[in-house]
Amino acid sequence: MDSFSFGNFSVSKFYLKIDKKLILRIDEIVIKDKKTKVHNSFEDMKSLLNKAPMVLSFFQNIDIETMEIADNKFKIQLEDDYIYVDNKYVNIASEYSQEGDSLSLDIYSIYLKDINLLLLGNMDIDLDKNILVFLGRYSYKNLASGELNLQANKEELDFFINSGELENIKFLKNYITLDKIAESWMYDNVQGKIYLDYLYGKVDLNSFTPILNSINGYARVLDAKVKFNKDLDVVNTPLINLEYQNDNLLIKLKEPTYKGISIDGSFVDIKDMTSLKYGHVDVTLKANHLLDENVLNILKAHKINLPLKQISGKTEADVHLYIPYDSPMKTFGVFKSKDSTFKINDFEFYSKQGSVDLINTDVIIENTDFVHKDMINAKVNLKIDTKTLTSSGDALLNKFLIKSDNQEIVKIEDKKVDFTIDFKDNTKLNIDELETSILFQKDSTDINIENLEKLYPYSKLLSDIDIKKGDLSIKLLDDNEISFMTNLFELDLPLKKDDKKVEALKLFGLVNKDKTSINTASNDLVIDIIKDKIKIIINSYDIDMTNEDEKKNSFIQDLSVRLIDSNIILKDNSFYSIDSNIDIVKDDIFFDGSFGKLDIPIKEGDKKLDRLDIKGYSKKDLVKVVTKDKKLDLTLENNDEIYLELNELDLIYNTSNNSVNKYKKVKIKGKNSNLIINEKYKVLSDDYIISSDDKNTIFDLVYLDGKIKYIKDSHENINLRANNINELFVNTFFDKEIIKGGTFSLEASGKGDLISGKMLFNKNRLLNLTILNNIITLVNTSPALINPLLAIPAVFGMVTNGGFNLNGYAVNEGYIDFTYDFENRVLNLIKIHTIGNSVDFEGYATLNLKDSYVNSNVDLIFMKDYTKIVNFIPGLNYLFLGDEKRVSTKVKITGDLNNPKIETQLAKDSISAPVNFFKRVITSPLKLFEK
Repeated sequence: MDSFSFGNFSVSKFYLKIDKKLILRIDEIVIKDKKTKVHNSFEDMKSLLNKAPMVLSFFQNIDIETMEIADNKFKIQLEDDYIYVDNKYVNIASEYSQEGDSLSLDIYSIYLKDINLLLLGNMDIDLDKNILVFLGRYSYKNLASGELNLQANKEELDFFINSGELENIKFLKNYITLDKIAESWMYDNVQGKIYLDYLYGKVDLNSFTPILNSINGYARVLDAKVKFNKDLDVVNTPLINLEYQNDNLLIKLKEPTYKGISIDGSFVDIKDMTSLKYGHVDVTLKANHLLDENVLNILKAHKINLPLKQISGKTEADVHLYIPYDSPMKTFGVFKSKDSTFKINDFEFYSKQGSVDLINTDVIIENTDFVHKDMINAKVNLKIDTKTLTSSGDALLNKFLIKSDNQEIVKIEDKKVDFTIDFKDNTKLNIDELETSILFQKDSTDINIENLEKLYPYSKLLSDIDIKKGDLSIKLLDDNEISFMTNLFELDLPLKKDDKKVEALKLFGLVNKDKTSINTASNDLVIDIIKDKIKIIINSYDIDMTNEDEKKNSFIQDLSVRLIDSNIILKDNSFYSIDSNIDIVKDDIFFDGSFGKLDIPIKEGDKKLDRLDIKGYSKKDLVKVVTKDKKLDLTLENNDEIYLELNELDLIYNTSNNSVNKYKKVKIKGKNSNLIINEKYKVLSDDYIISSDDKNTIFDLVYLDGKIKYIKDSHENINLRANNINELFVNTFFDKEIIKGGTFSLEASGKGDLISGKMLFNKNRLLNLTILNNIITLVNTSPALINPLLAIPAVFGMVTNGGFNLNGYAVNEGYIDFTYDFENRVLNLIKIHTIGNSVDFEGYATLNLKDSYVNSNVDLIFMKDYTKIVNFIPGLNYLFLGDEKRVSTKVKITGDLNNPKIETQLAKDSISAPVNFFKRVITSPLKLFEK
C-alpha cells in the first residue's frame, strides 16, 4: 500500500508479508497527538526489552525507515539474526539468537543518547522468567569506561561496574541527590586520578532508584589533592581509598601531608550519605607535629579557634568534626604534648607534659605542666571557651616568681589558686585571691597588683622595707627591661616632708640589665640600683634617725645617698645637708659634701659655724671627719674615744654640758684656736691641747709668752698653773678692759670640787672695776677732810704719779690667796694684797657666783704722796702717820655683785685724826725723831 491514514494515524509505503512469520516494511509511520510513555533512555530500554519477546515471536523481518510517535522518531530493523533500533533516547545494534524462552544478544552497541552512555557486550534474556543478564563494557562521555555487568528481573536490577582512570565523578550529580556538604566531599574536595575498582548494588526498576543498603563500592584516587575546607590549602596524598557501603562513604588517606606536615591517620567518613535528614560528615584530623599556624588554620577553617600556638616540641593531635547536614557542627579533640613551648596570643609557656581536650567550643586542659620563663611553674586545670575567648581554672603554683636580676619581688611556692584568663585581644591572667592580673602583650607583659598586702607574705622585698599597703603595676618590656609604677601607703620610713611623716609615695621605676631606676614624679626622691650598688638622691626631705630600733634593710649591699636640701634628725642632734654624698659599702660609710644649719660648738671669727664642707668615713669602730679647708679634723674610735683638731676655729665649751663625759678618752688640739666658755668668756690661744682619759684630764694652753696648764687625776686631785698671762688674754676673757700692761700668774691645787691657790700681779693697771673705782675716788679725795692744807699735794699726786686716775688703778705688785668651790661656785679671796702708786689694798672677799653675792672687808692704804713727804720730816712722821707710818681706812662691800653696798670709815677717821696727832705728841716724844 502506497499510503493510508485514519485519524491521527498515517502510513506511507506499507508492505506486509507472511512467511514463517510476518515480514513488515514501512517507509514512514506517523502517529500524531500520541503521548509517549517514556521520558529517558532507561525507560525506553525497559520498554524495548519488554516488547522484544513479543515482536520477535511474531515478526521474521521488520524494516521501518521512519516511525514518529509524538516527539520521538524511530528507525527499526529486524532481519534474520540482526536487530537495529534508533530513536530519540537509544540506539541499539546487535545480533540476536533465540532458543525457546532464551534470547541472546551479541550487542554491537547500545547507546543511551540522553546520558551519552555506550554499552558493549552480551545480553541474555530468559523470556519465561523475565530475567536479563548483561556482561560487557561501557563508555560514558569519554569520562569513564570500564566493565558493566547487569542482572535484572521485572522488579530489580543488580549491577557491577568499574572504571579505568577518571578525572572526576561530577557526572554522578545528575543521578544522585546529595546534601551540599556531602556533595563537596564527593565532587570538589578530592582531586586526582580516580579508579573505580568496583561498585555493585541493586536498582528498583519500578522507581529507577538505587537500593542504598545493597550498594557497595571501592575506589582509589592516586596522586590526590584533598581540600578539607575551601579556605585551606590542599592536602597531598599518594593514595586515597574510597569505601562505600550501607550509604556510608569512607575516605581514607595514605600518608597525607599538609604544607609538608604529616597528618597521617586523618580520614573522612560520610554517614547516611544520601539522607538529607540523618546524613552527616565525620572528619578525623590527626597530626604529630607542632601546633603551628598551618595546623591551627586547619582547625580555624572549621571554626575552631584554639588559642594555642606551639613554638617547639610536638603534639599528638586527634580532632573529630561531626558535621550534620541540617544542624551546627560538633567538635571533639585531644591534644597531647611533651617538652613543648606554647604561646597563647603573646604569652609564652613551657609544658613538660600536657593534655588538652576539645569539646565543641570548649578547650579543657587537665593537670598540665605550665612553665612561663622563670616566673610561673604550675600544674594547671583550665577550661577555655573558644567562642568568647575566656577561661577559668585552678593551678597548683609550684612557683610564682616576679624578680629582677638581683632582687625577688614576689615568690609563691606550693599554693593552689583559682584564676581566669581572657584571650580576646591579649592574654590576661587574673588571680583573684592575690588581686593580681597579668596581661601578656606582643611587646610587654603587664603585671597589675592591686593590693600589696595580699602578696606581703610572699615578698621578701616588701618585708625588708616593711611595705604592706599599696598597689604595683609592672611592665616587662623584654628580657632586659622592666618598668613599673607603684602607690605606697602607711609607710614606716625615716622620711618627713614639710614636718609631716611621709606615709605615702607614688614611685615610677625602670629596670634593665644594667640598672634599676626609681623616682617620684617630681624627682625629689631618686633611687638607682646598679648591680649590688644602690644610689639614692633625696631632695627636700627630712631623714628622721631618732628611732634606734630602725631596721637595717638586708637587701642593701652597696648604698650611695645624695642628700640635697635635707635635714638629718638624730636622737641627740640634727644637721642639714645642703648637698652631700653618703656611700655605704657593706659596713663602711663614706661621706662628702656641704652641711648647714649646724648646731656645733665651733666659731669662725665672731660667727658661730653653721656650715661645713667635709669629707670622711665611718668604718668599724672608727669615724673620721675632715673639713675640705683642713680647719677641722675629727676622729671617733670605738664610740668612746674622740680626737679633734681645730685650726683657726674657736671651740665653744659649756660648763653645764656633760655630754663629753660619755667619752672614755678625749683629745682636742687647737692651733690659732680660742676657747669660748659658756658662750661668754673667750680664752685666747695660739696652741692648746685638751686630753682626758680614765686617769687624767690635762689642759695645756700657750698664748704669746703666757702658759696655762690644768691637771686633774683619777683621784680628783687638781693642779692649775698660769704664767705670764697678759692684758689681752684677760681683757678678751672678760670682754672688757679690766687690766692694762704687765702680767699676772696663778697657781692653784685641790681635790674634788674645791681648790685653793694664789694669783700674782706684776705691773698691772686695773681698769673699769666699778667697785674699786668708786672706793679709790672716795679715798683719794679724803685728805681734804683730814687736813685741807694737805689736799693740794695729795690731789697733785693722783694726777702725776699715775697711781689712780680715770684710766684705772696701777698695781706694781700684789697677790691674792683664794679658794674656789666648783659645786657651789663660791670664790673666797682669803687674802688680798696689792701695792699701787697711790693706793694699796689688804683684806679678803667672798664671792658667791651662783647667787651673785659678795661679802668683803678691805683695808685701803692711801695718801701715799702725803706720807712720803711726812716721812722725810724727822719727828713729824710719827705725829702725823703713827706707828704704821701710813694713812688707811677700812671698806666693807656686801650685797648683789652687780650693785653692791660699800661702807667706809673715812668720816670717822677724819674726826679722830687730830686727836690722835696730839695724843702722839704728848705720849711719844721720842718717836718724833725717828725716821
